[in-house]
Amino acid sequence: MNEDLKQALGEIKRSVIVMMKNVWNVSELALVLDVSESRVRHMAAEQVIPAYKQNGSLYFKREEIEAWQTRHRTASKDEINSKAATYCATRRLK
Repeated sequence: MNEDLKQALGEIKRSVIVMMKNVWNVSELALVLDVSESRVRHMAAEQVIPAYKQNGSLYFKREEIEAWQTRHRTASKDEINSKAATYCATRRLK
């Protein structure tokens, strides 16, 4: 088998294993967020992301990271238009 193919399969296997875990370490979170490990450590030190520290090692709960990633939702145009129409309709009644 081609060496590049072996390497690609190894990376895919690692990604699948990481995504199945409920608690990630620094290197695994860096893989998930596609940032460097040092950036993950800085974000944890600055309390930008939720983290746990045990015996000098950082750990991150998957569900907390997912909640952190999705906390600032942008409304779609349809949602904005619907809210605007509702607002206009209720204001006319008064």
